[in-house]
Amino acid sequence: MKKILGVNISHNCSFAYFENNILKEYYEEDRFNKEKHWGPTGNEVRDDTYEYHVLKKFKNITFDAVVFASFDRGHIDIELPIINHIVSQLKCKTHYFDINNHHIYHATCAYYFSKFKNALAVVTDGGGEGVWFGAGQVPFRVMQSIFYIDNKNIKTYYKRFTNKKEDYFNNFDKVPAEVYKKVDGYDVSLSNKLFGGYRYLQYTVNAGFKPNEEGQLMGSAAYGNPIAIKAQKECLEENIELIKKALTYNDCKNILLSGGYHLNCANNFKLVKYFPKLNFFVDPIAYDGGTAVGAAYYYENYI
Repeated sequence: MKKILGVNISHNCSFAYFENNILKEYYEEDRFNKEKHWGPTGNEVRDDTYEYHVLKKFKNITFDAVVFASFDRGHIDIELPIINHIVSQLKCKTHYFDINNHHIYHATCAYYFSKFKNALAVVTDGGGEGVWFGAGQVPFRVMQSIFYIDNKNIKTYYKRFTNKKEDYFNNFDKVPAEVYKKVDGYDVSLSNKLFGGYRYLQYTVNAGFKPNEEGQLMGSAAYGNPIAIKAQKECLEENIELIKKALTYNDCKNILLSGGYHLNCANNFKLVKYFPKLNFFVDPIAYDGGTAVGAAYYYENYI
């Protein structure tokens, strides 16, 4: 019996236990330590001493592999201490980590639950996957991705990056409005525009809510909040265009929606109504918690 553990070390730190390619158990650490959205920070002493509550459930299991997922904190040297600390609390034959696979793991999580034979995976992130470009180390984050996926292959078609800075949207002048490239055989767009989760976060803050309160903004649209109405409208239009773009690469009618942005159930419903000839499946763990599922499934089926 093959035993694989997927571990998400992003926010909503999570653990997905697979036996013979079937998900048996799924846990999120914040359900046990009572710190909502909890994830290891990578720069605090407590990360070296923290005892994971969830790992105690696996104390009698020797895993064939432990596979890690992260949103990318900016450098592998930040990720490795977190990974090594978790490995020290487990019994495993090997462990695996690819810092570039965050969006792929969103896609493979959705694919696992969907039971589609093949699909186009449209991933729109709430916080992005970190990547660095340019001589000046200008930070870009992947906010949107399009993949084709079946039970043997994953093909990347498109990635869109934003150069959002950690200063609440004040420095969008590092690149022209949109620059297009071809990287490793897929299309890339580098942008200084707000889109995806960053666009929605700006509206959330402008409406007087806090980060992680995007759900309150979405709900307030039904009560006439003008900022929320504008946010819902613009983000729906953005996703319609992204799905149309996905269909230019492949005419597959099965569409997977994943990434924290697709926690927006009101707009997901409108997408289904807008594209009546497409078969939609929304990832049930669309936020980063689901990447633990995606990581374990990816390791077992695509490596």
